[in-house]
Formats: sequence, structure tokens, C-alpha cells
Amino acid sequence: MTDIYIMKYGTPMSEEHADLLPRWRRRRLERLRYAPAREASLGAGLLWRYAMEAHGVHPEEPVRFLQAGKPVFAQRDDLHFSLSHSGPYAMCAVSGGHIGVDIQQIRPVHLSVARRFHFRERDWLAEQPRAEQTDAFFRIWTRKEAWVKAVSRDQLLSLDQEDVIHGLNGWQFREYPLEDGYLAAVCARWEEDVGQILMVSPQELLSALKEPCAARE
Repeated sequence: MTDIYIMKYGTPMSEEHADLLPRWRRRRLERLRYAPAREASLGAGLLWRYAMEAHGVHPEEPVRFLQAGKPVFAQRDDLHFSLSHSGPYAMCAVSGGHIGVDIQQIRPVHLSVARRFHFRERDWLAEQPRAEQTDAFFRIWTRKEAWVKAVSRDQLLSLDQEDVIHGLNGWQFREYPLEDGYLAAVCARWEEDVGQILMVSPQELLSALKEPCAARE
């Protein structure tokens, strides 16, 4: 079963809640110096803990990082997760199989960036009506980022390596338009159905996460 959790926070999460994070997310937070990046990382980390507890996973379940930088559980392979955040949104997917998620704000972009894409993606983008090309660009971009997160293991993947628009060796994509011009994408094999897409408010999240992780060890 694959569950997808999305949180939109109207105001940034306060760092007084950092003690609710598991150790691996606290260490990540401590390395960030730019305030907006810290706020976004904090929100995503809290959503991760909320999603894990909903699946009966202890918040201090050991997590390790693959060579490509992807976090995975160190002592179990029956559950996988992926995180993304952008602007006021955080997203976490939990699945029995490998999965990747990404959120992006659809915004003006110089389409020359598309030269990094697969040639079939570039051709598809060029075929779209001019007024729709920015939206089309971000359809590729979010899918590409979600695919990289789902597939990456021991090496970084090139953005021109695969075509995420016309089919991808068993991997499938689902897209979720969000408010305020944001787009989310999920990449998975979908052997199992998506169980729930849950919109979680900051109030719900903080109400559920009452105890610091250290208190549960």
C-alpha cells in the first residue's frame, strides 16, 4: 500500500519543535544556515515522523544514506519513503516498494534548461503550444526528480538518461496539482494501489506529535 501525505503550512514551523525530529533529521537541520531552508526542512521532517508513526514505525528507526544520498531504513526493506518540500508544501510518500516524490512551483523559467533532458522529452516539449510550455516543462521536471529519488542507489543519475514522458521500464508516474501554482509528482512501480492521499494541517501534525523523539527511546 502506498500512502501520500501532503502538508501546507500558512506560517513557517517554529524551531521550538525541532526536538520532535528524529536524530537523522535534526543533524540535517543543524547543517542548514539559510532560514527558509531550515524552516522547510523542519516541516518535511515533522511530516516524515507523522507518516512513520501512522505506519507503526518508531521515529528513531535507524536510517542510513545510500552513496547517491538517498535516505533508507538501515534494518528493514519492507517499507520505503520519499520526501520533498517546496514553498509552503511538504510531501512524504510511504510504500512497500521503491518510491520517489517531488514538488515544484510552476514559475517562469528559461526553457534552455531543457537541454539537460532526454532528447525525446525535448522534442515533446517543443511540440507543446507556446502558452503551455512552462507547465509542460515542470511536468517533466517533477517527474524527473521523483524518478531520480525512486531509482538512485549507489550512483547519481543523469537527467538525460531516461524519458519520463513516454514510458520508463515499468516505472509509472502520478501528478497532483496543488494550490498556488504548485505541482507534485510521484514515481513508483505501482504494484500496489495508492491507499490514501492525506492533506495534513500543521495543527493536526503537532497535536499528534506531542512527545520529543528522545522521550520514546
